[in-house]
Amino acid sequence: MMKQLWTVAILSLLLLAGCSSHAADKKEALDGETLYGNKCSACHGGNLKGAVGPPILNMSSKYSEDELFKMITEGSDKMPGHLLTDEESRVVTKWLMEKK
Repeated sequence: MMKQLWTVAILSLLLLAGCSSHAADKKEALDGETLYGNKCSACHGGNLKGAVGPPILNMSSKYSEDELFKMITEGSDKMPGHLLTDEESRVVTKWLMEKK
């Protein structure tokens, strides 16, 4: 009986831990800086000044928000598209539009 109680307790904790990590993932998905760091910075640099890919500072002076969203979503010449969900692309777009 005690062994079953411990098993239920441990399984409950594992289930709760799984729910908590999912909540953390959802929060991350809404953070443009974190998404950029995880998905974009390898090519565009942690400081937005470029690396393998071109610099992406001051994007608001070059593109409208819709144009930038389309580029992030669909890709461009050397940048693959669909690396982010549409929601993530929208969050990163808004974040980049604020960067000077």
